[in-house]
Amino acid sequence: MNKSMLRRSLILAFAVLAFAGQLAMQARAQTSELQNPNALQQAQAQNGQPQMPSLTELNLTPDQIQRIRAINADLKDQRQAAAQKLRQAQRALADAMESPNQNETLIDQRSREVADAQAANIRLRALSEFRILQVLTPDQRVKLREMRMRNQALRREDRLQNNQRPRILRRDALQRRQGGKPGPGPSGDQQRPRPN
Repeated sequence: MNKSMLRRSLILAFAVLAFAGQLAMQARAQTSELQNPNALQQAQAQNGQPQMPSLTELNLTPDQIQRIRAINADLKDQRQAAAQKLRQAQRALADAMESPNQNETLIDQRSREVADAQAANIRLRALSEFRILQVLTPDQRVKLREMRMRNQALRREDRLQNNQRPRILRRDALQRRQGGKPGPGPSGDQQRPRPN
């Protein structure tokens, strides 16, 4: 593999890491919100993030709350182990990449380990969400979907108000300032710089 292909592979690996990290944060946020509906709002307010509506809007019954807590407790150890494995795999990949004696085979192996650990986290999140959705009534599922859409719109609006560009565009702008060529965009085409 030439340097350009390796660089693209590494960029892809980091993009996947960032995406999986975001999914993991959302999963933790959903879990903590189900256990303490106001915890997520408090954390988001402290971080300056738009607040997601509380799950209290779903009007969960005491039985539903108990069942959701049982689901979270049942998967807690697995989620913690998977998260720790992911952190270790990410650390091992970073060490391999920062090593003075870089080994492409080792970096490829560590990238695969990170991808496997991310996949395990995503599977656990999907399993948890599936089980929780089974507890909700059809009306509550519709309400949850509306809440998620509203939250996505708030995040998008906040990003626009703060003039934040998607990560790939920020990276390309940084590369241009440093005299490098921007990388390909999601469709393989070169990204155009956005006006500030």
